[in-house]
Amino acid sequence: MTAPTTVTREQILAAVEAGEEATIELLQELIRTPSVNPWFGDPAEISGEAPVQAVFERRLRELGADEIDVWEPSADELAHRADGPGYYPGRDFTGRPNVVARFKGTDPDAPAFMIQGHCDVVSVGSLWTEDPFGGARKDGKIYGRGTVDMKGGMAAALGGLAALKAAGVRLRNDLIIASVADEEAGGMGTLALVDRGYVAPLGTIVPEATDLNIAPLCRGILWGEVVLHGRAGHIELEKKPWQEGGAVDAIAYGHRLLDAIRAKNAEWAADPVKNHRYLPIPCQIHVAQIDAGEYPTTYASRCAIRFNAQYLPGQKDAHGLGSVVKAELEELFTTFVTDDDWFTANPPTITWLVDADCGETPDTEAVVQRTLAHAREVGIASDLQGCMSHTDMGLMIDSGSPTINFGPGHMGVAHQADENVEEADLLAATKVFALTIADICG
Repeated sequence: MTAPTTVTREQILAAVEAGEEATIELLQELIRTPSVNPWFGDPAEISGEAPVQAVFERRLRELGADEIDVWEPSADELAHRADGPGYYPGRDFTGRPNVVARFKGTDPDAPAFMIQGHCDVVSVGSLWTEDPFGGARKDGKIYGRGTVDMKGGMAAALGGLAALKAAGVRLRNDLIIASVADEEAGGMGTLALVDRGYVAPLGTIVPEATDLNIAPLCRGILWGEVVLHGRAGHIELEKKPWQEGGAVDAIAYGHRLLDAIRAKNAEWAADPVKNHRYLPIPCQIHVAQIDAGEYPTTYASRCAIRFNAQYLPGQKDAHGLGSVVKAELEELFTTFVTDDDWFTANPPTITWLVDADCGETPDTEAVVQRTLAHAREVGIASDLQGCMSHTDMGLMIDSGSPTINFGPGHMGVAHQADENVEEADLLAATKVFALTIADICG
């Protein structure tokens, strides 16, 4: 019997560097395959996830996946999870599949390790100076929608696996690589993944952009809309709401609510429950959209304010969601006016749009410490730092998999014009993925 060949760290890193151009080319191909989530953008821009998932599937087959599972999630089939995170009734996944590959290790009884990322991106927006789906390569950067969030991270992970294959590494444990749909609108693709039984007891890395830090924490995100009700009337006349037909200005209520939100944010900033040692800023209520009024000559009968608020694992409810914070916000929205009969008789309408869960992995877990060690080993000044936005890690943790976020790029560049990732960061992340997979998978 031939003795197994020992593959050194230096051989793995050399294979990563030899494959750098192939990793960049894969990222460019992913960028040039639009995958805008249907939640966002003009219908003409929305492409769905199927085209880019076909790219992932092809590359996973080229890397020698032993099993590949491709399916479109179903809201009806996931209805039994309606009380937990990631479920949104009626969401359509036609042309929006998940793709999962399994690379079998030499020990069929050993637990699995997983790389789990999403393939959807937000809409393009405006003010780009580069083609958002061009994958341009300039001055050491690669440009395009999704370079940071998170096609760059997935390209690095696949580049790391390719390097292990090239170096002749044989893994003892199974490696699962999953590319899911719909993360940008709440995580239902990941819900379908865990519902299908994909579990990684050894741990999971979500390749979100962390600026090459190790993130064992992400915040939960609430999207909602509060509609303030008024009564239209001629704007150049006196408002007499107590008279029949008198006007009530919904925009005036809007001004007062914005003041109340500012005051509440000041309270949250000083509240330990709204802060975490791995986050530089507290949870806040951010106003994202305002829509009010009909004509320049009319008091507004309606003022709609859409907002984004965050919460931490310490405020998750029994179902893993943000109902505690929802109740706190509902109280704010219904009590910021106390001296107005019209407001009392016509209270705000509150609609919850998204509740994307949070998650935290103890920093003593192997996936945290080993990934951090390998990052520092290759010369990255990595530290433990939480994600200020939502990622899919909460659902993975709930499934029984200690989970972290790690990837190239800064999340502050995501969702912006000229989104880009540094080639040097992409290479560094690829090295960390290769070493961490080899280490944790034995």
